[in-house]
Amino acid sequence: RVHIVIPPIAVDGPCVSIRRFRRDVADLAHLVGPVEHALLRAAVRARANLLLTGAAGAGKTTLCNALGAAVPATERIVTIEDAAELKLWHEHLVSLEYRPPNIEGKGEVTIRDLVRNALRMRPDRISVGEIRGGEALDMLQAMNTGHDGSLSTVHANSPRDVLSRVETMVLMAGMDLP
Repeated sequence: RVHIVIPPIAVDGPCVSIRRFRRDVADLAHLVGPVEHALLRAAVRARANLLLTGAAGAGKTTLCNALGAAVPATERIVTIEDAAELKLWHEHLVSLEYRPPNIEGKGEVTIRDLVRNALRMRPDRISVGEIRGGEALDMLQAMNTGHDGSLSTVHANSPRDVLSRVETMVLMAGMDLP
């Protein structure tokens, strides 16, 4: 992923940030200890809904990829991402990607749109690469209406922080919730 900023936005001159992703999928056994490996693998097999949290660059997407490898090959996974970064090698995989609006401000396909449409695609599991806004409500509803084993990531500094962050993002959905 390449991100470039130039003056006047970049005050001190042009800045180029390049983020390279692994071509291979990290093995879960190499990422965590044996106890954590057994626990996470069992959680995936038991179809627990998982919300991975951490700061930027902490390895949430890497862990998400490794956990995806533990999903049985017979299950249909729909992934939804802002920019496609997940590398799941499943026969029954549908990858969806956000589309920004065109120059006239039309044609945008939001993450919320993709989550709602994914529900119509007969998924066994849904994975939203990163929850950033109102799609948190749609993802939580999917997790609570028969799409067990779903997986998403959220930027937060601690498990306690993720709860208040998800609550804030649910309110961003524009629903009149208390």
